[in-house]
Amino acid sequence: MRKSPKTGWTCDLPFRISLLFGLFGLSTSCSSTLDLTKPEVPTPVLVSVQPSSFVHRGEGKLAQKAPSLGALRKKDAAHTNSSGIRLWCQEVKAAIAPFHWQLEPCEKIQWQVGGNSVEGRPLVYADFGDLRSENTTLIFSTVHGDEITPLYLGIELAHWLQARQGQLLKTRVVVAPLVNPDGFLRQPKTRMNAHGVDLNRNFGTLDWKKSALQNWKKKFHSDPRRFPGDHPRSEPETLFQEELIRLVKPQKILSIHSPLNFLDYDGPSSLALSRFPRDYTQECDRLRKSLKAVSGGFYPGSLGNYAGRELGIPTLTLELPSADAKKAENYWNQFSRGIRAMIQFTVPSYASRQLEKQSGS
Repeated sequence: MRKSPKTGWTCDLPFRISLLFGLFGLSTSCSSTLDLTKPEVPTPVLVSVQPSSFVHRGEGKLAQKAPSLGALRKKDAAHTNSSGIRLWCQEVKAAIAPFHWQLEPCEKIQWQVGGNSVEGRPLVYADFGDLRSENTTLIFSTVHGDEITPLYLGIELAHWLQARQGQLLKTRVVVAPLVNPDGFLRQPKTRMNAHGVDLNRNFGTLDWKKSALQNWKKKFHSDPRRFPGDHPRSEPETLFQEELIRLVKPQKILSIHSPLNFLDYDGPSSLALSRFPRDYTQECDRLRKSLKAVSGGFYPGSLGNYAGRELGIPTLTLELPSADAKKAENYWNQFSRGIRAMIQFTVPSYASRQLEKQSGS
């Protein structure tokens, strides 16, 4: 869940579901080059991202950096990952069974493991398309475990991409559909992770130490659902997201939440010309305008603050209208065209190249 636009802002149109879909999905500047109606049956292609410092964390233990997968013996790593993914698939399939979704979480999808949650569940992602592409989109969903509908969109999008691997020319998409498995698989489901931390307030932003806990206490009256953690970057699920950003070096990021029913933009704009090149800022602004997204402000420790404001990667948050599982398929039908349009929209690689320089790659 993210913030809603503040009172006093102006917008061309109200954010109603039909209008938001029209604005998000029908932009001519984002027209897709993919065939949206004819899936192909491809030979599975696995574009591997090898994590170098993903975090594995056991319940009640301090976070520790895991050795890189490259440092493990391939046989052992493959065995560990495959068994973890099988268990993940079983748990997710059982959890979504009451929703009666016509959705198979793992069939034909080559999920990869990027770390473990607090309770030891794998944090999975799938990588589609051209590894060398300079049009890369990173997509997160189910950051908050009680936001059910984003999970459907994340998994359904992975199926859509898998069926069109051969069409993803000069395009790369990385999807992490269940960032908070512990919160989602709990009964009742919780916004927070197993440590009781809001994962969208735990990024190590420059204002975290000064403002995160103060903001939580004063603005949210110490609401446990929005607890940012005792320290920034304290949670393995936060580090999983940060590491994917560092390794994938995306030109754009989309995070799918619910239920605030609007499209939020964080990233370079005309207000940040002193921080980013003018031509880069103009293209980011063109993306925002083409999707009719608004800048809803940001919080200490949020993804939009970290990736959009500080790293300069255009970061959009799609807030679905509700978390009602019965409406999930309808939301896919309404918003999928807009998601695909964002994937095809090209943004210069300024921010991703800065990440390359920082990582020395």
